[in-house]
Amino acid sequence: MSRTLWIFLLVAATLSVCAGYAHSGQFKKTTYYSAGRRPFAVVAAHFTRSGNMDLAFADWLSGQIVILLGNGDGTFQTPRKFPAPSPIELAAGDFNEDGNLDLAVVEANGTGDGALMIFLGNGEGSFKFSTSYPIGVASGFVAVADFNGDGHLDAAVSDQGIDSTPGDVIVFFGNGHGKLSRVAKFKLPHQQPTGIAAGDLNGDHHPDLAVTLAGSGSVAVFLNDGTGKFLKPVSYNAGGGEAEDVKIADLRNDGRNDLVIANNSRSAVGVLLNKGNGTFGPVTLYPVCQSFCQAAEAVVVDDFNLDGKLDVAVAGHIGDSSLYYGKGDGTFKPAVRIHNSIGNFQNSGPSIAAGDFITGNQAPDLAIPIELNGKVAIMINTQ
Repeated sequence: MSRTLWIFLLVAATLSVCAGYAHSGQFKKTTYYSAGRRPFAVVAAHFTRSGNMDLAFADWLSGQIVILLGNGDGTFQTPRKFPAPSPIELAAGDFNEDGNLDLAVVEANGTGDGALMIFLGNGEGSFKFSTSYPIGVASGFVAVADFNGDGHLDAAVSDQGIDSTPGDVIVFFGNGHGKLSRVAKFKLPHQQPTGIAAGDLNGDHHPDLAVTLAGSGSVAVFLNDGTGKFLKPVSYNAGGGEAEDVKIADLRNDGRNDLVIANNSRSAVGVLLNKGNGTFGPVTLYPVCQSFCQAAEAVVVDDFNLDGKLDVAVAGHIGDSSLYYGKGDGTFKPAVRIHNSIGNFQNSGPSIAAGDFITGNQAPDLAIPIELNGKVAIMINTQ
C-alpha cells in the first residue's frame, strides 16, 4: 500500500533531526511490548469485563491478530494471537449484541482479493471467526456505526482500487447476530479512498462518512439520510499530496464535528472546520516539524493535557511522532515531539490509538505500533 512505501522514500530525509522540534513532557518514558512480526494497525478497547483497556493489532506479515490485555496499571499481559489472513486494519464493535466487543478486520489480498472479516469476542479476550465478505483488490480502512438506524451495528470499508479497477467505499448492514450484508457501493475512480471515519457531520444525529482520497489529496464527505442511504459525496481539498487517515471530532466544543487528517506527502496534519451543515471551510495544515523529515501516517484526537481542549497526536512512519495542543477554537499550537521510535529513526507508527491504560485516572495514554520491530510503543500520560 502507498503509505508503506514511504519508509523507502523518506529514509534519506530522516537522517537529520528537525530544527525547532521541541520534546513534549506529556508522556513518561516509552515502554515496548511484543505485538507480532509486523503490526500495522492498532485499536484500543475493552475486550474483557475487567474494566481495563486492552489493545488489538493487525499483524499482516504473520497473518494474525495480536491481543494485549491490559492490567489496568499501564502494563499489559503476554500477547494472545489468532489467525487472520493478511490483516491490515481493524475496528471494535458489538456485532452480535451480547455485550462483548467483537472485531471487524480488513484483509488485504490474503485470498486473492480483500475481505472484511468478523471475529466475535467472548468477553474474556478471545475471539472466534464468524464470517467473511469480499471487498476488493486493495482494501483499506474500516469504520463502524449504525448507519440505517435499526439499532444494529454496520460497517463501512474503503478499497483503493488498482490499475483499471476503480476504488470504492462499501457499506455493509449488520443484522445484530454477527452477520452483515452488502448494501451500497460507491465508486471513486482514480481517487484511491483510504482512511474512513463515521460521525454526525450535519447535525441530524445520523452517522455520516468522511473518506480520505490519497489519489487527489482530498477528503470526501458522504452525508447519510438516516436510512443508510448516502448522498453523492462532496470533496474538499485536504492539502493535496497524499491524504491518509481521517478522524471526526468537535474541536471547538460547539456541537459541530470537524475533520482532522494525516497528510502523508505533506508531512502535516490537516484540519477542516465544519460550517454547521455538513460543509467545510478550507484546510489548515500543521507541519509535523520545521523541515520535511517524516510522514504523517495516522491521527488520534483526545484531551491529553486535560485542559478541556482537544489535542491531536500524529504517528510518523519514520522517526518519532508528534503532539499538537489544541487552543479550543479549532486551531493548534506547533507540533512537539513525542519519543516512540526505536533506534536511529527506525520505522515508527502506521497507526495510533489513545486510551486510559491506567484504569480510572481519565488521562489518555498512547499506543503506537513500531512496524519493522514487531513492537508497540506504550506512552503513559504524566497527568
